[in-house]
Amino acid sequence: MEYIYPDYYKEFHCTADKCPDTCCAGWQIYIDKKSLKKYLRKKGPFGSRLKNSIDIKEGCFYRYDNRCAFLNEDNLCDICLEMGEEHLCRTCARYPRHIEEYENVREISLSLSCPEAARIMLDKRDKTEFITEEISGREESYKDFDFFLYTKLSDIRTLFFEILQKRELSVANRMAMVTAMAHDLQKKISADRLCDLDEMMERFGNPLFAEKAMKRFQVYLGQEERRYDLIQEMLMTLHELEVLQDNWSAALWNDEWILYGTMTKKEYIQKRNLFLCEYDEWEIQKEQLLIYFIFTYFCGAVYDGRAYAKLKISIVHILLMEELLFAGRLQKGECLSRVEQTDIIHRYAREVEHSDWNLEYMEKIVQKRNVFSLENMLTAVLNG
Repeated sequence: MEYIYPDYYKEFHCTADKCPDTCCAGWQIYIDKKSLKKYLRKKGPFGSRLKNSIDIKEGCFYRYDNRCAFLNEDNLCDICLEMGEEHLCRTCARYPRHIEEYENVREISLSLSCPEAARIMLDKRDKTEFITEEISGREESYKDFDFFLYTKLSDIRTLFFEILQKRELSVANRMAMVTAMAHDLQKKISADRLCDLDEMMERFGNPLFAEKAMKRFQVYLGQEERRYDLIQEMLMTLHELEVLQDNWSAALWNDEWILYGTMTKKEYIQKRNLFLCEYDEWEIQKEQLLIYFIFTYFCGAVYDGRAYAKLKISIVHILLMEELLFAGRLQKGECLSRVEQTDIIHRYAREVEHSDWNLEYMEKIVQKRNVFSLENMLTAVLNG
């Protein structure tokens, strides 16, 4: 079995009761069958509490005030305190570790929704590298798994990483390049022309590709007011998602009012340019966050063929997080601290990533709506 993970993966250590948030509230925690049987066999007073606090039919913990029934006043887990960390269910034991499963391959990342994982990513300055470990075990065989497509997706993803880490180019140009590349890739996948992918990757990997691409991008520049309209429409789509945090909707409406209800377009553009100038580390942070999203989700296209949608939604996440950071800067009236930056980023990730429905819905709308067309995506990215 092959395990792949980012080089910062082993830096993570749970901060427990010192965490500014909790991973035990805001969503349903499902229990694996092995842990469920163990909990139901537990004797004594705590065994009774377990039985009364688990929805056996749904296989999940009950929640009170949107908090897991075992999350105590100190934001610590009573199961962990009473029975030991080894008795946590698989969901709780793994988090914030996220695992994508492929035939004989496991890709492991840290979930951005965890404040400590988000801090690690935002603090990272070196280019992210990926470590591969081979661990002996039985061979897997997934029915109808297209290993050839997975291999090509993985190769193209590696090429995306190389381009996104070309720091001699602006991050806007790098984002535009991978967006255009994914658009062309999808045409090949949809036409079932996987045999053409090697030639396409050779073209993308040519040193002259970046130079040619940036010349073509010139037509999209100088459209800051058009970008304003596009980003506003993109941000509004977040209201269509399943709400996981009680204060999310109110905070989102407040951010939109600050961004679009208190300034003219010209004032917005001027203040946003100042924000980006003073927040110069955002260039590297965008790179790291993009690497995270693409590593975590892109190769999942082997199961549904939606490679372009998965790349586009990674770009959209960056655009929308940037907008929320800008709103936070305007509301505070001064530069955000790293703690405040991390809080905005991880709360956004909690809302969009911890619902399968939200992930699926966002992928579908970026495929269908004109605001997410290639032309509009490039306009939004290149005028950012």
